[in-house]
Amino acid sequence: MEIPLNLSIGELISRPNRFIFEGISAKRVQRWHCPVTGSIGHVEDFRGIPCLFTPAIDTKKRTTEGTVEAISLNQGLDWIGINQNHINGWIECFLRENALPHMLNSAGYCVRHEVQIDDSRIDLVVENGEKRTFLELKTPMRDLLLSPGASFTRPPSPSYFDRGLRHFETLADLAKAGHRAIVGLCFMYDAPLFSSPVRDKWNAKIIDTIKKASMGGVENWQINLKISPTSLKVTLCKKLPFYPT
Repeated sequence: MEIPLNLSIGELISRPNRFIFEGISAKRVQRWHCPVTGSIGHVEDFRGIPCLFTPAIDTKKRTTEGTVEAISLNQGLDWIGINQNHINGWIECFLRENALPHMLNSAGYCVRHEVQIDDSRIDLVVENGEKRTFLELKTPMRDLLLSPGASFTRPPSPSYFDRGLRHFETLADLAKAGHRAIVGLCFMYDAPLFSSPVRDKWNAKIIDTIKKASMGGVENWQINLKISPTSLKVTLCKKLPFYPT
């Protein structure tokens, strides 16, 4: 299954602030919305980087002429999607079409999104009667895992991952209650299969929380999506190994 897209091609000039890209398309300079407010991998200089963007329908109602959806670090041979806002909708669409059967056979199931569970909001719930699967999606942009062995860098603060860790704890409670609980690690590019980082003082809490959740029945899956100017498709949907000590 493919989701049709209609993206324009441009070239970035700069990122004057965290919300804005400047670039060139149709032989003129344009300003586009940047959907990632933090860092994008370790890219600091965006000059000359090809991009895909969605042109704005009505520029009179907004300050930019579109939104950048993807960038390329190899001159357009491969695209790295950066708009995390699409992930929930895209995965929901694939589930409605039962296009992720290796992870979840969703044929005939109802798919709901943004479901409040205690203090957490879970991205998607797939249900058929009393049978429910809770799916939380994570799309890291601060680090780009472009080669085997690459891992997440040190968080900027001890509380950086607190919200995500609460999701693991909530999902562990749901698994204990008899539901299926999944964390989907989503990459909008051809990321190698994720492997857990070496334990150190910075990530010990993260590893311990995920290990405990995994022992309680939470599944970890990796989903890779391939984006192009005309379409989006799934290239990998694989269960990750049990989280090590």
